[in-house]
Amino acid sequence: MDEVADTGFSAFIALSAVLTGYNRAELHATGCAQDYWQQLRQVTPPAILEELLDLGPALDAAMATDPEAGERQARRDVLGSEKLGPPARSLIQLWYLGQWTPLPLEWRRAWGASRFDVGRIISTRAYKEGLVWDAIGAHPMGAKQQGFGAWALDPPQREG
Repeated sequence: MDEVADTGFSAFIALSAVLTGYNRAELHATGCAQDYWQQLRQVTPPAILEELLDLGPALDAAMATDPEAGERQARRDVLGSEKLGPPARSLIQLWYLGQWTPLPLEWRRAWGASRFDVGRIISTRAYKEGLVWDAIGAHPMGAKQQGFGAWALDPPQREG
């Protein structure tokens, strides 16, 4: 990986951590980060991708110093943006569900369309490693079994 791509990937992980609420190590542990980075790069026009990635490290730093202020900034500067919001929301869904959700037609008309912007599950691993399973304290149906007799146990209690 060259230095420019590495810098972009680091910013991608920083942005993803802010958008998903999971830390960098947890995102890397999915084993899907490179595939998701590739998907975002294929779908998002370069200038918009650069603008989105430029916000990643700053938002990550803001979240580290003042999580509430960082969250407000992410909502305002990324999710509230007509240009950056749709790809950011599709990225969130990608991390949680392991599938790419196509950008809205209005967005594609305004900012450009990609032939890679189609709804699809990225891989079987992406399905299994979707953050949704951890978030809801469940396992991916048909992919990761809980173990013999797990049905007889109470679900784990989650804090918060």
